[in-house]
Amino acid sequence: MRAAFGLILLCAACGSAAVPPAKPAPSGAAATLGDEMPPPAGALRRSEVREALSAGLGSFLQSVSLDDRPVMRDGRFVGFRIAELHGARWQSIDLKPGDVVTAVNGFPIEHPEQAQQAFLSLAVASEIRVDYERDGKPRSLRLSIVDD
Repeated sequence: MRAAFGLILLCAACGSAAVPPAKPAPSGAAATLGDEMPPPAGALRRSEVREALSAGLGSFLQSVSLDDRPVMRDGRFVGFRIAELHGARWQSIDLKPGDVVTAVNGFPIEHPEQAQQAFLSLAVASEIRVDYERDGKPRSLRLSIVDD
């Protein structure tokens, strides 16, 4: 159960596919109502986050595998180790197999209720922050959420 909630959080935090860089508008061209500008690099649209949250666990289970045993240190929970990342969406995200996810948006993810709280916080958060360890060293992945 814990790994499933950790998986939800990890994938929701990474949103959908990487955001392509903005293409400059042709000189003198004005944007029309149907044109959508992509968010800046390192950001996700609020609609993408909502879509990821509403997709549910089944969708996420297809793109990330976590080790079923939590990582423990000195008898204490540390996080969940990423076993495998599936699909192109992960190419521009600085997470890789072996990384240990320790928190999402400041919320620990050891217990299902903590994971649920972190998951629900993404609906109104201004950024998505995934705290993790790589080779025993703490790291943090941050993506801004821009309203659209």
